[in-house]
Amino acid sequence: MPVVFLLLFKCGYAGGKWYNYYENGVKYMKGGKYQRAVNEFKSAISLEFADKKRMRTYGMHFIKYYPHRYLAEAYYYLGDLENAKKEVDLSLAFQSSKEAKKLQSKILGGEAPSLEVSPEEVKLREQEQLALAQERQKLEQEKELLAEKEREEREKALKELEDRERKLAEREAQLEKAPYYLYTISDLPAGALTYDPSKVTQVGSRLSIAVLKFSFSGAGRDLSDDILNELITRLYNLGGRFNIMEREKYDKIVKEQLRGQAGQIDEATAAKAGKLIGVDAVLTGSITVGDDGSLKTWGRLVNTETGKLVTAQDAYASTSDLSGIRTVSRDLAVKIYNDLPLVEGYVINVEGNNIILDLGADKHMKRDMQCVLYRDGEEVKHPISGEALYVKKIYLGEVVLTQVQERSSLSNLIITEEKAKVSVGDKVVVK
Repeated sequence: MPVVFLLLFKCGYAGGKWYNYYENGVKYMKGGKYQRAVNEFKSAISLEFADKKRMRTYGMHFIKYYPHRYLAEAYYYLGDLENAKKEVDLSLAFQSSKEAKKLQSKILGGEAPSLEVSPEEVKLREQEQLALAQERQKLEQEKELLAEKEREEREKALKELEDRERKLAEREAQLEKAPYYLYTISDLPAGALTYDPSKVTQVGSRLSIAVLKFSFSGAGRDLSDDILNELITRLYNLGGRFNIMEREKYDKIVKEQLRGQAGQIDEATAAKAGKLIGVDAVLTGSITVGDDGSLKTWGRLVNTETGKLVTAQDAYASTSDLSGIRTVSRDLAVKIYNDLPLVEGYVINVEGNNIILDLGADKHMKRDMQCVLYRDGEEVKHPISGEALYVKKIYLGEVVLTQVQERSSLSNLIITEEKAKVSVGDKVVVK
């Protein structure tokens, strides 16, 4: 049974079919997870570009295929009217539909709907509210005990409690007034991100990652769940760079795999768990709260194919409250993002499963990074104007870097598309 499960997940995350991504995108749209839907529809479009009323998936099975229309709707609900208009125009050009015309009318109206609360935001908000409620209950209990002590001691202690109560009220007010859609690229400092994923060729899915719960040590309550939820949200909102697996899909599997594991998870165990759930890499790490209330996190991204570290980063905040949690999660996500740049290149030599690429240390490549091999197919033209819109991509397989030189890398073929043959001159893009 575990073998079947692994194969099912691998189909969805490593070299998945266009209709898998499309069906996932439709599912996320229905659930209101618009950013996740954008990532899936972009993966589908990278393999099958045009909207069609009748599209064959396999055998004699056909579906209605409208990725550009759905992508326009997702952008619309995310408030990105510019990209929404571009995608709905493409949908109407390839396959006119009443739904697309209606959506085009809304977009041209120039007003996007207000963003809804994502499940991750709701969960984080509920956890913070629960923590605040527990703190308030603790304060009330302490006040009752102090009433029995001498007046001098009571007044001194009450003053301290009042200060804490005032800070607590400020935090509650801040939480109440905070906007619902908190986690976007727009709240990052200028220049924080060193590249733009939307400007790099995408073939199939980007790097799929499962974020495991970090180990915790130090003063105060365990912050590992808070940081886990915040970090997942931060990573999947970084412009679609990563394909983040939802926590509920792997929690039970990972807990079973790591049963009896004490302390920090090592690379071998993390890789084994990640391979079982079918992702390219697993992010694990540790959290420490100092006696002064400072917060430090260490994150390690492990390639599930090789069991080796791809990148290791850390982040620090002077406080361990909600602001500190958001700071370390944001900084850790950005550091991982910047250390795994999306770069394109070519195959320059092929010897069996050993493939040499023209990507090296000068392009910030490192051992155990994964790349997708592909070649250009036929050109897709606008059905009315004849303008060249897109060149179809033929997926060939995936490689993992085993040796990195200054201007080249040796890689090993780990996934091959059926009947695909890799040749010199084929293209490659970091996954």
